[in-house]
Amino acid sequence: MTKQPPVDGYCEQCGFNYDTGDLQGTVTLLVRQAADCSMALIKAAAGPDSNVVRLRPEPEVWSAIEYACHVRDVLEVQRFRIAQCLAEDRPVYAPMDRTGRVKQEKYENQDPMEVAAALVRFAKDFGAAARVLTPPQLGKLGLYNYPVRMPRSLSWVIRHTAHEIQHHRHDIVSILAKLEPPIIPKPKPVVVEETAEVEGEGETPDGTEEVAAEEPVARTD
Repeated sequence: MTKQPPVDGYCEQCGFNYDTGDLQGTVTLLVRQAADCSMALIKAAAGPDSNVVRLRPEPEVWSAIEYACHVRDVLEVQRFRIAQCLAEDRPVYAPMDRTGRVKQEKYENQDPMEVAAALVRFAKDFGAAARVLTPPQLGKLGLYNYPVRMPRSLSWVIRHTAHEIQHHRHDIVSILAKLEPPIIPKPKPVVVEETAEVEGEGETPDGTEEVAAEEPVARTD
C-alpha cells in the first residue's frame, strides 16, 4: 500500500475535501465514481492482456483488482455500520482488517467481472442507506477504529466512504494507465517491394497482345 490518505480536511492526492459538499451530492459522487472503478476494471480485463489487472506496479502497491476488491468491501462494511449505528445506542465498529483481507480473501485471484458488478451493486446499496438518514441520525456517534480509535458521526462515515472511493478510483486509473497495453496496437509499416518490369511481358512473339482463352461455362438451365 502507498502512504495512507488523510481522514479529515483536504486530500492532496485525490482532491477530496471532507469540509465541502452536501449529503446528497457526496452520495451521488460516490456512486458515480464506484461505477468509474468498475468500468476501468472491465475495460482492462477485456483488453489484450487481461492479466494486467493483477499486476502490482511495485511490490508494496496493490494491483487494480486488489484496490477494486478493497473498494467493494469498504462499501459493504460501511453499509453494515450505518445499520449498526442506527440499531445500537453505543455502537462499536469491528475493525475491517483491510490488509489481512487481501490474502484471506485472495483478492488477486478474484474474477474482475464479478468484482466490477459487485462494486456497482454495493455502491447503490450504500447510497440507498445513506440518502434517507435524517440530521439527528447523521449526528449519531459510533466508535471507529481507523486510523485511531475515536467516536465518529454517521455524517463522517459517509464522507469517509466517499473519500475511499474517490481516492482508490485515482489509484486504479493511475495504475492501469502505467501498466495497460494499448487496446489497438500500432499498425505495422507496410513495405512495398519494387518489381522490375519484364520487357515484352503479355505479348506474343509477333508483338500483339496475348488474349487468354475463355474457359467453357457450364449451363445451369
